[in-house]
Amino acid sequence: MFSHFPFKTYLKSKVLSLLLLCCFCKSYGQKNLKLKFQDWIEDDDRIKVRSWYAEANTPINDSWDVGVTGMVDTISGATPNGRPPTTNNSEWLAKLNEKRKAGILNLNKKGTDYDFSFEVGLSDEPDYLSRSYAAQISRGFAEDTLIVTTGISYLDDEVDSGVPGGPGLGIQSKKTPELMVGVYRMLDSKSSVSLNLTYGRPKGYLSDPYKQIGATKTLFPGDPVLEKDILYLYPENRPDERDTFTVYLEGKKYFEELDGSVDTSYRFFTDDSGLTGHTIELKWMQRLGEKFVISPLYRIYQQSQADFYNITLDGTGKTPVLQPNGNTPHYSADYRLSELRASTYGLKITYFHRSDLSLDLSLDRYLVNGRDGRTDQRVYPDAQVLTMGMQWEF
Repeated sequence: MFSHFPFKTYLKSKVLSLLLLCCFCKSYGQKNLKLKFQDWIEDDDRIKVRSWYAEANTPINDSWDVGVTGMVDTISGATPNGRPPTTNNSEWLAKLNEKRKAGILNLNKKGTDYDFSFEVGLSDEPDYLSRSYAAQISRGFAEDTLIVTTGISYLDDEVDSGVPGGPGLGIQSKKTPELMVGVYRMLDSKSSVSLNLTYGRPKGYLSDPYKQIGATKTLFPGDPVLEKDILYLYPENRPDERDTFTVYLEGKKYFEELDGSVDTSYRFFTDDSGLTGHTIELKWMQRLGEKFVISPLYRIYQQSQADFYNITLDGTGKTPVLQPNGNTPHYSADYRLSELRASTYGLKITYFHRSDLSLDLSLDRYLVNGRDGRTDQRVYPDAQVLTMGMQWEF
């Protein structure tokens, strides 16, 4: 299940930027083909993810166009299972070797007063099946210098909980509806701002079947020979309902004298379990002649911990259940729910071979550190990300 590691969080930030661009961009009637390869490699031979993407768009008539996106991801390596790290990596790292295939079909209509879009997607992994649906409507004002967008999306997921660590509960359901409203405003010919508000309510099996938490039991207490402390592992138990709220603010400005532009964004996320996250991103796009654009990037993310996060059940007074049921008590040792800070440094080079054909290459460095003073730093992965792409308009 591809949600086991930070690659999904990293990918979400990329996808979010793309979705926001789609919300506010009104270019219709242009055929194009995009290809992309991405290689995510964590340090210390942890997780490796290779992803291939292909996207094609073509107009159907003067008002409608259709787009198709296909992707294949392969993951291998190991990820923390929730047990405190030991000298034996096989005890606290769960082995993964999976492939995901996904596809998205979207339809867009440009109307006189309103623009519409509808999207349907399918993502298939050995232990996770996700169906996605989304629709949005937007309207431009003042010659499209002000665009208001509203949308709704729905994820219908099936999770196979029968993974290493126990027999599991079989196939479990997870539903995620989301509502979004966005505003885009051109301030002048060289600058713009946009604001997005999103509310989500995931419900169902929200635990990660690969994640466990330890609890120590004393066998034969009082016996001077046989008394022994044993660490038992139990599946995590997260709430089966969640309220999430996201605010995304983005600003862009072009500097004619430098022939470059700056793109800044801030993302605020919070949920009803006490987890709050802040993401700040700064990107500069510098044109070098007619053929090249160079784009350095810096992103920082910081979050508080979820109120049910613990590295162990010892001393919490919580009695674990054999299988997650979503009821209290809730507990998880998943380091992604701890207090942490992550930074990304990146550089992208785009080469315009022709006005209708461009190639790009980027390299990002992802660094993350725990900040609660108790979670072992070995569970937090650093990674490097290589991305190569091509875009052809015809």
